Amino acid sequence: MKNRILAIMLVLPLLIAFAAMGFTKLISLTIPQLAEDIRLEYELNEAFEFDNFNQTMKLRGQVIPESSGEKITWASSDESIAVVDGDTLTFINEGTVTITASLENGSLKKSFTAMLVLAGDTPKYIKANLENPNEKGDAVIGLYDYSNSLEGDGKKPHTEVINCSVLPSKSPQDVVVEGLPVGEYSVDGSRVVFNPQKVGEYKVTIRSTEVAEAFTEMNIRVINGVNVYSYEDLLRATNKSQGGTDMALRVNLESEANLGRKNSRHMGYASGDAYDYVPFESTYDTDFLHNMGKNTQLKAAIVFKSDLYGNGHTINLHDFAYPSEVYPSESNPKQMVAIPKIDPVTGESLDPFAADPLSFVTAAGLTVHGQGNAGFMINKDGVTLDNVVLKNCNNVNDLANLNYVGTVLEVVGDGVTIKNSTIQNGRTVVRSFSNKDLLIEDCILAYAREFIFKQGSNQFVHPTQSPEAYADWTKAKDWKDAEPELFDYDKLPQEAKDGDSTATIKNTSFYTSGIFCIGMDTHFGGELLYKWIGSNSQIKNLAATSYKSTLWLKGDVRFYDWKEAKNMDSSTLISGSSQGAKFTLDIYSLLKKYDSVYGGGKIIKMYKGVEYVNGAISFFGGGNNLSDVFLNGTSVKNTGGDHTGINDDQYMSISISLTDQTVFESLESAMTMAAGNGPFYFCIYRNTYDGIGINDSPFSE
Repeated sequence: MKNRILAIMLVLPLLIAFAAMGFTKLISLTIPQLAEDIRLEYELNEAFEFDNFNQTMKLRGQVIPESSGEKITWASSDESIAVVDGDTLTFINEGTVTITASLENGSLKKSFTAMLVLAGDTPKYIKANLENPNEKGDAVIGLYDYSNSLEGDGKKPHTEVINCSVLPSKSPQDVVVEGLPVGEYSVDGSRVVFNPQKVGEYKVTIRSTEVAEAFTEMNIRVINGVNVYSYEDLLRATNKSQGGTDMALRVNLESEANLGRKNSRHMGYASGDAYDYVPFESTYDTDFLHNMGKNTQLKAAIVFKSDLYGNGHTINLHDFAYPSEVYPSESNPKQMVAIPKIDPVTGESLDPFAADPLSFVTAAGLTVHGQGNAGFMINKDGVTLDNVVLKNCNNVNDLANLNYVGTVLEVVGDGVTIKNSTIQNGRTVVRSFSNKDLLIEDCILAYAREFIFKQGSNQFVHPTQSPEAYADWTKAKDWKDAEPELFDYDKLPQEAKDGDSTATIKNTSFYTSGIFCIGMDTHFGGELLYKWIGSNSQIKNLAATSYKSTLWLKGDVRFYDWKEAKNMDSSTLISGSSQGAKFTLDIYSLLKKYDSVYGGGKIIKMYKGVEYVNGAISFFGGGNNLSDVFLNGTSVKNTGGDHTGINDDQYMSISISLTDQTVFESLESAMTMAAGNGPFYFCIYRNTYDGIGINDSPFSE
């Protein structure tokens, strides 16, 4: 019984802080089953030919996978050219229009450009597409392809094919090309063959030889890199390349279940051999693991050491990272969730990748987790990821299915840029510790079991002063008597105050987190980690506070993260059981009490009789969190006094003391014992803010 009480005191501060705010882990957040893709029967640049005005045609598309049960809705960008009703398009006038296919639940949309023309024999429009077309954005191609050998880095010059057709179809099909370097291309009727010999950006015009006004334009960027068409190609440019090779991704590298997508290949060896992994040493505090003689090594599936231009394509690690077994959810026995296959003797995961993160500290059966496996890792300064979709697994209908799939993207390098991309589906989506000048711009970050973006430092400071005056604090009549300040800000080294982790997130949307969209992490720094009660030397001297992290949010940053309050639980940050009983906490009642005492009724949003809360920004881990977040130049941190953080019609900033008896009642005595004495900070949307609704999604914008 004593061990269980001590374990609860160790983990309770973090649980209480999240629970009181109501922004804790969703043990079973049920969201609509999301499709992976809309497969359109059309090119990115398309043309339709009609015999008469007001003629109709059926639009064709398929949801991948079909088992999702989703339906497509169609729309036209200009009804003076084409009217869309259901899946029927009516030809109104000649011209160019954008046709968009969306899922009814708003989770996905896909568009293409179409020229509508009347039949005839006079050229009016050129339809042109790359043989391996880009999914979105301007096309980026590499100077080289890998040679046929699967070993080494042998390359050969790349040949790019542009397939063209002149509309109407009875028109002469010959074309001329403008904008490509002389001597680097040839034209055979309506087929253009481009053999790039140098890097550059080209505005290419393809024009009818008969009618100069019939033309189309496309932008092509050539990089000094290699085109990637397979898992083997990707490995050769990443894991197997000593310094890395710049890449242009030319296909979707998908899970086996999603190979129905156009222009897709399996994300795995064609031979069926086992997948590759790159081992790396955990950069989180592993003192406890070293003290226990346990493993401190983790795995990364793909390690980027150079730039990647994704052409809008997807790399999906589902067949690497997803657990191999499913069991009924604890909260809903009718809902199956994925878990790793466990060795019955050792208790270790038999799946090569799927696993819990490493332990930061374990006591009496309860574990506080640290760093986990990484699906993708950037491991070099100055790397850019542009216009790519990275996923650790297929889209899931319950965030509990992301428990064991790891971090999607681990950043290890200064000056890294991630832009025009979608990163999604992981326990954590993007994790950046002790990196300077990270930039995330014009992205969607989505679906995290815990935090979508987690920032922190791998550097930390042990207590700046000793609580030895409280040597007998274990016998205090009141736990509150045992609250020595382990950290004096004035005594911290200047480098800790300045910090070693900086990031900017600009014009980016966050969607669906299990705890918060943004988590500013710090080390646990309470007395129990300074000197564990009893003789447990593995836990002694673990208390610390992390170096400062700074995050700037600029431009149009949105948090699509309203979540059902009653389902909240932080069971993956701190997991396990003690004496056969799983650790639980009545989060809902604490949430209600905090809002009634301090929230002014501004935290909980009622929608169709259900209570929701928003999870935007959290400063968590320990009470001595030095970090700061600036929202368009203003700190979001409410530190009391004249510093009130962001408080306007949209946001509210909150500071909560871990010793607040009004909210925590008898529990406050243990709060500081593990996490430290400082308050926790949060910045969230007010429940009166309606700029982002409960069911809104950045994927449907």
